[in-house]
Amino acid sequence: MSRYRMDLGEVERWVKAKGFRRVLIQAPPGLWPEAVRVSELLKRCGIEVIIHGGSCWGGCDVAYLEAKYLRVDAIIHMGHSRFLERDEIPTYYLECRYMDPEPLRSLLGEARDKLDGYRRIGVGLTVQWLDFLDELLIGLRDLGLEPYVGEPMGVLRYRGQVLGCSYHPLLKLEGIVDCYLVIGSIFHGLGLALQTRKATYAGDPQTQRVVKLEESVRNLLKSRYGRIQEFRRARRIGVLLSVKPGQMRAELAMKVKKLIEEAGKISEIVVVDDVREDYLMDLPYEAFANTACPRLSIEDQERFRKPILLPTEVAVALNRVSWEEVIRTPRYMAMKISL
Repeated sequence: MSRYRMDLGEVERWVKAKGFRRVLIQAPPGLWPEAVRVSELLKRCGIEVIIHGGSCWGGCDVAYLEAKYLRVDAIIHMGHSRFLERDEIPTYYLECRYMDPEPLRSLLGEARDKLDGYRRIGVGLTVQWLDFLDELLIGLRDLGLEPYVGEPMGVLRYRGQVLGCSYHPLLKLEGIVDCYLVIGSIFHGLGLALQTRKATYAGDPQTQRVVKLEESVRNLLKSRYGRIQEFRRARRIGVLLSVKPGQMRAELAMKVKKLIEEAGKISEIVVVDDVREDYLMDLPYEAFANTACPRLSIEDQERFRKPILLPTEVAVALNRVSWEEVIRTPRYMAMKISL
């Protein structure tokens, strides 16, 4: 039995109402069995279905290019909420939210122990847990806590939602809350912890752990500054420009390239889809600037021998801003350069 709530009837009605005859289903690897379920349903309705076997990192990574080559009528994108404002091809976002609230309920005991000493808590959840947001808030209040959530903003379509690259509604609560609790995984909590000096906890209902992220942030920032020092010694820099629809920042890439060249270094823009070591490491660059997904520079850096800096880290490396003024602030992971 599936762990996910999927309204397959609604999917079927959407496809039939639009008159689609050929559909591409895109899902991250963990949801491929569910993608096959959707495929079987649509095939019974006489719809031609193609399964996308490539990357699916988020709602920023919709397979428009493949869909156009295959001349499909629509895409069913699974596991993420809408990220892009406009679809190049009609797209149905099948979010695949969890059906069972019990893992979240049982996490409250661990949260009570870890959050001892705090009262006002900023709370964010990944889309898979959002159906239980109100229940979580009631549970936290029953523990004597005062939870706050952010309202929808930009790519965050729902009250209380967070993404690994976007935490703006929570950060707007900075002057109100004593600490933050992010429900999803350490990955999701760490993205927030890098942008605030408030204590940040990651709660993972699957592992039943609530983890304070302070030590992880200190170690990560120490490692990142080491990469900045390597970048400073580099002579030739590649500026990564993604073709993924929600990560394509051509204007930013041109601005970063200009800053690098003004610092007396050589720079070219490198167009990429997935950022992989076997693709990049043979290129004749000593370092890279990242204008694609900010998390590439955080989680994926250890897979690469050469530094891959965030735009703000590039500005630090080129002495345009100081390290101390950007770390633990929203500027650190912003995919823009504010000088």
